[in-house]
Amino acid sequence: MAEVTFKRGKEDLFATLYGDWTVGVVLCPPHPLYGGNRYDVRLVKIARELVKQEISALSIDYKRYAGGEEEVKDVLAALTYMSQKVKALGLLGYSYGTLIASEAAIQSPVKIKGLALLSPLEKINDLEINLSSDCPKLLVCGRGDDFAIKDFEKLYLQAEGEKEKLILDTDHFYTGRGIIEQVSKKVAEFFSRVLKD
Repeated sequence: MAEVTFKRGKEDLFATLYGDWTVGVVLCPPHPLYGGNRYDVRLVKIARELVKQEISALSIDYKRYAGGEEEVKDVLAALTYMSQKVKALGLLGYSYGTLIASEAAIQSPVKIKGLALLSPLEKINDLEINLSSDCPKLLVCGRGDDFAIKDFEKLYLQAEGEKEKLILDTDHFYTGRGIIEQVSKKVAEFFSRVLKD
């Protein structure tokens, strides 16, 4: 694990890099105004599970909260940075990060080989979830999630391309014995398959 800095234009962005493998995933945190950052306990657990599967993970901080558009640009810069280190890239978003990741997957100058969305939100400000990218997708949600999109099944049906889902008896924060470990393993299995084929 290493603290790293990369550029978006002239600005420095900060991230934590887990592992040094030939494939990798960029992790997009929850809403920064509610404490979301790269040290989110769920993202850390997922990053460590990815490393066990020989997948690097770059967990980023957004430069600042700007309603979505600037955060997408932060993720695009992170993808460009990681593309210089790995030969295949995936993208993961949690909560607010699902909106950012889903849009970044569409705009990315680098081919995204897998998109994992945990507790997907429908919309914040003018930014809506966008599942029109052609990469394989994993959608994860808890049955007791009061923050995520209300009609998860409808969202899943709307997602384009190859897709799979995981629905658990938990809430938005994946509380419960062994829940986040279950999510982490599923995410790692998904990225291991789509990034290493």
